[in-house]
Parts: sequence; structure tokens; C-alpha cells
Amino acid sequence: MPRLPFDVTVWVKRTDAFPALRDELIGLAAEEPEGATEYEGIVDLHWRFDNLKEAESVAEALIVLRARPEIVLLRLSNDDDLDASITYKDERNV
Repeated sequence: MPRLPFDVTVWVKRTDAFPALRDELIGLAAEEPEGATEYEGIVDLHWRFDNLKEAESVAEALIVLRARPEIVLLRLSNDDDLDASITYKDERNV
């Protein structure tokens, strides 16, 4: 199965607030994430789309949560044009 060209990625710190925040993310996105992985206390949730309009719609819906300290990364990746990717929040220690 080919990889879809648009991803919305959210990294969330696993705290006591995680279950409620995950439910809020899913409610705003209006669908379950395509996948989720956890590494060193950070849960990576991502949604994949075949068109930019859908990806932008979900990313815009999730923006309301970027002020939450548990949100580490919120990014819309455009694999067709990496320069067109948008990072809404990035607090990774790079």
C-alpha cells in the first residue's frame, strides 16, 4: 500500500492528563489516528491523508490545543513538497 502524502503529527507527553487529551485530539480530528507509538514518555499520534485540504482541516482543528504544555509537536507534513510542510508547534530538544 503506498504511503499517503500528507501527515498531521502530534507528539504528546504521557502524563496523567494524557487519556483526556487523547480523547480531545480525536474529537477535534473527528477520527482515530492512523497510528500511535510511544518512546521515552512521548506518544506520537499521526493521521494520514491523500489530499492537502483534509490534512489542513485536521491540523487547523488541532491548533486550539497547541498552548497545552503536554503538546510537544504539531506538524502538517507534505511529502510532495517538504518546503510546504507547516510546523505549528515544536518544543523538541533537538
